[in-house]
Amino acid sequence: MIDSVTIEAVSADVSDPEPPDIPAYAPELWRRPLNLPGTVSVGLSRAEQAADQIARLSSGIPSGERIGSKDEIRQICGVSVGTVNEAIKLAQERGVITSRPGPGGGIFASDPSPASKMNGWFRSAAADSAALRQSIQIRDALAPLLVSEVLAGLTDDDLSEFDTLLLELRRTRAGRDVGAFIWATWNVHEYFAGIGNSQLLNSLYLSIMDVGTSHLRARLEASDERIPLYFDGLAQVVEDLVAALKDRDADAAVDALRNTDPTMILRPEPASD
Repeated sequence: MIDSVTIEAVSADVSDPEPPDIPAYAPELWRRPLNLPGTVSVGLSRAEQAADQIARLSSGIPSGERIGSKDEIRQICGVSVGTVNEAIKLAQERGVITSRPGPGGGIFASDPSPASKMNGWFRSAAADSAALRQSIQIRDALAPLLVSEVLAGLTDDDLSEFDTLLLELRRTRAGRDVGAFIWATWNVHEYFAGIGNSQLLNSLYLSIMDVGTSHLRARLEASDERIPLYFDGLAQVVEDLVAALKDRDADAAVDALRNTDPTMILRPEPASD
C-alpha cells in the first residue's frame, strides 16, 4: 500500500510543518476555475435545465404526439421567451422533439436515435448517483474485454509510458494537488484505453470515466463544508492496474479496473484486519 498523504486545508498556515492527517478540500478552493478531466456539465444553464424538462415531457408520450405550443412549454418550464427558444433548439439537436410551424403546429414528441439517447443519458449523469452506479456496472461488465484488448496490443514502449505516468501520479499526490492528481489518474486510464483497437469500446470506457470525474466535481461543488479527501485507495488501484499489465495478469487487471472509481477519494478505506 502506498504511504498516506495529506492535503493542507485552505486556512492552514503554509509554514505549519504538520499538516492535518486527513486531507481537507475547502469548497472555495475547488470552485476556482480548474482544468479537470470530465466533460459532463455539472452546472446546467436555465436553457439546459429546460431542455431536460422538455425531454422528460417528450419521453412520457408517444412519438409524433403534440406536447404543446412554444408558449405552453415556456409556462411549464417557467422560463423566459429567449430561454425557451434556446431550450427547444437544444432539445431538437438531441432528437427528442420536432417543431412544426403554422396552424396545428407546435412542439411534438420524437423518438431519438439510440446514439442521441445515450448522449442525453451521459449529459444528465454527473449529478445522479444512480447513473454513476449504472455506468460502473457497465464498465465492470466490459472490463474483461477491455483488458483482453489492451493485453493483445501491449508493448514494452507502452509499459515504459505507464512508468512515466505513474511517476506523475505519485508526484501530484505527494504535492497535495487535487486537480493534478485526478488528471494524472485520468491520463493512465486514457492511455490504457488507447492501446486497444476498438474505438467504440475505448470511447465508451472513457465516457464512463468521464461520468465518474464529473460526478466527483459535482459532489465537491455542492458542498458548503470542508470535505476530507483520501488519496490512498485510488492511487493504489492505479498502481495495481499497471502492475497487472506488466505481469500480463488479466484477472488482476480486471480486478483493478473494477475497483477504480474517481469518487473513491471521498471515502476512507476500510480498516484492515
